[in-house]
Amino acid sequence: MTRPASLRLRSSPWKHLKLMVVSAGFVTMGGFLVARGQAFGWLCIAFFGLGVVVAIVTMLPGASYLELRRDGFEFSSLYRKWFQRWSDVEEFFPQRIATNVMVCWNFAPGYVGQLRGRRVSAGLAGVEAALPDTYGMPAAELAALMNRWRLGGPGPLDQD
Repeated sequence: MTRPASLRLRSSPWKHLKLMVVSAGFVTMGGFLVARGQAFGWLCIAFFGLGVVVAIVTMLPGASYLELRRDGFEFSSLYRKWFQRWSDVEEFFPQRIATNVMVCWNFAPGYVGQLRGRRVSAGLAGVEAALPDTYGMPAAELAALMNRWRLGGPGPLDQD
């Protein structure tokens, strides 16, 4: 089975829709607090209103994706894009960080990029880097797929 030139995975819209609905609920509660004369309601409106905006923007085309390519992978979060070469990664693995299981990685020995950020990340989370999403897949399955691409083999989503 041959690997295609690229494979693009998108964020689950349900996850972002859930964030939007929950945030909108807190905005509504903040409105009730303001109506009752409680200034704390404005803080709820501002904070969770931002959550509504982020959820909407994340659901727009191109705002959030993971693209696996022959030379590496690119991911986008809120239209900010990052690219990493496969050769810069030691291995992908799932790891729980706070309440989320994420696809994480440490960089290959000899990789010298982003030293300060890698040290901070390793100190806080125990890993040098992580994807912001699992793109509708379980983290372990996505990590395994990325490791196959890193090693040049086909993945289960590939077609002949």
